[in-house]
Amino acid sequence: MLTTKTQNRKFNLRLTRSWPSFEKFRSEGAKALASIKDGAIATITTKTGQYKIIEESDFQAIQGLARDVDRLQGGLSMITVAVRAVQKHPDEETIAVLTQAVAQLGELPQLPTRNSFQPLEVENLGWEEEEDDDLILDPHKIERPLEA
Repeated sequence: MLTTKTQNRKFNLRLTRSWPSFEKFRSEGAKALASIKDGAIATITTKTGQYKIIEESDFQAIQGLARDVDRLQGGLSMITVAVRAVQKHPDEETIAVLTQAVAQLGELPQLPTRNSFQPLEVENLGWEEEEDDDLILDPHKIERPLEA
């Protein structure tokens, strides 16, 4: 599902769970991730650094906003150059360029964000599947030992 400008999402990001080591996180298993929903951010501290865990939909929304910010920075940079051109050469043509740049920046569509990824589909594995191979492509049919 895509989220667009008409479906603005308010971020209520908040720090929730914290684990002092990966081992503590691992020992809780999949249930440790159950509380990381709707803006919750968890922290794992390891010997190599500190890591944040967020739900997929929150990540997709943040990534979409980051892309929008990047595009807006590019647009503002273009407007800054156009303003400097108008300051140096205040003729009708450079003023028209500035006006058009401002108008185009205001018309930039918001990039959509995804709440989740599309399931992967296997195309060509590069080898022939043997009859006794047990290839499970449906993620719901895969055994999850930590959930059992």
